[in-house]
Amino acid sequence: MEEKKLTDDKITITSRRKWLWLGIVVALINPVFAGLIMGAVYLSEPELKSAGKIVAAIAILWGAVLFYLLRQNLSVNPLGF
Repeated sequence: MEEKKLTDDKITITSRRKWLWLGIVVALINPVFAGLIMGAVYLSEPELKSAGKIVAAIAILWGAVLFYLLRQNLSVNPLGF
């Protein structure tokens, strides 16, 4: 049997803008977990560092806004007790 040579194939992303928008959408939908994880993954890739900074920043800011809004809405007692 012939042995196959293992080569280091690098996966290239053809459209950085597509991945940026995908990361922003995920950060808006679920900022705490998915947005921060995707931001960290993007930061680990040299080609996507700028997109990673944007996605992580949006995830942190949107998470803070959602936390504030939820805290304000939950502090009001709807039953009046």
